[in-house]
Amino acid sequence: MYELKHPKQIRILEPFIFFVVAILVIVYAISALNTGDWLWFMGGTVDATPDRIVIWDHGQKIVLQPGHEDFNELATAVHESLHDFSNTDIISLGFGEDTLTYYESDGVMLELFYNNPVPYRASFRVGKPTQMLVPIEGRHAGNDYFFRGDQGTWWFGAMRMADPEPLYTALSDLGYWQPN
Repeated sequence: MYELKHPKQIRILEPFIFFVVAILVIVYAISALNTGDWLWFMGGTVDATPDRIVIWDHGQKIVLQPGHEDFNELATAVHESLHDFSNTDIISLGFGEDTLTYYESDGVMLELFYNNPVPYRASFRVGKPTQMLVPIEGRHAGNDYFFRGDQGTWWFGAMRMADPEPLYTALSDLGYWQPN
């Protein structure tokens, strides 16, 4: 006849470890699906050097491309200010047609264009922007925001530059904008 034996020791550690690992895998998978990036946790800086820069200054459109005397200095400053960001989620703020029309006649903003998407890594969905917009003076300016987009469409939600000073300083030094 078969005799029942009771375990001499109750195992708590193995189920607890399994539970913790299962929770971590679930959190990772949800974050990866939410961001669209399986390596979202790596973070880090990106190459944010634009291929073309458009400055809108109170209705005047100034296009800077490689070869323009100010392009390299301003492109380097853009990279220094946009290669990293300081927010932990998308800032709930849109950049619609009204605001774009405003900047085409008033205010100062930068439009940055990229030949290849800028691969920001974050714990929230950033997308793969090929254009960015930085309000300098006017609506949404003064908060270090930048907006992302692709193929002429601006996406909802702003991000915040980790260090906007290189960009503001270069714009001022090159005579494109004077802070108030």
